[in-house]
Amino acid sequence: MILQVVGYKDVGKTTIVSRIVKHFKRLGYPVVTIKHHGHAHEEITLPHEHVDHMRHFNAGADQSIVQGHQYIESIQRYDEMSLQTLIGECVTIDDSIILVEGYKDADYDKVVLYRNQAEFEQLNRLSNVKYALHRDKVVDEFGQFERWLDTWVQNNKG
Repeated sequence: MILQVVGYKDVGKTTIVSRIVKHFKRLGYPVVTIKHHGHAHEEITLPHEHVDHMRHFNAGADQSIVQGHQYIESIQRYDEMSLQTLIGECVTIDDSIILVEGYKDADYDKVVLYRNQAEFEQLNRLSNVKYALHRDKVVDEFGQFERWLDTWVQNNKG
């Protein structure tokens, strides 16, 4: 099951995705998140270069994986790939709910988060918009949204 949360910069997408993760984890679901780093001309921040696996990566490894006691971290070189490819090649937890922050043009079910009517109208033109949240009403309407999420999961179990 894949659900996107989309909206414009600084509208609160990360906050909403975090709240959705907490909701689904309370219900016992495995959850994977994917975030599109859409900040122009700015790369994601990588771990410190003096960490052993980053020394491997900086020496030229195309992928460097470090395993701890409870966590695995993977850093990989790859020109921007499609969301579908990213899901197919990188998601390793079976039967998970995949929450995607961003990737407006992808074709999965979407929750749109908006500030005003103009943003709502723009975002509502995207494919597969299933729910819309006004960012100023999230606190008051989150219980209703959680009930919608529960219905969405039930309808998408396969």
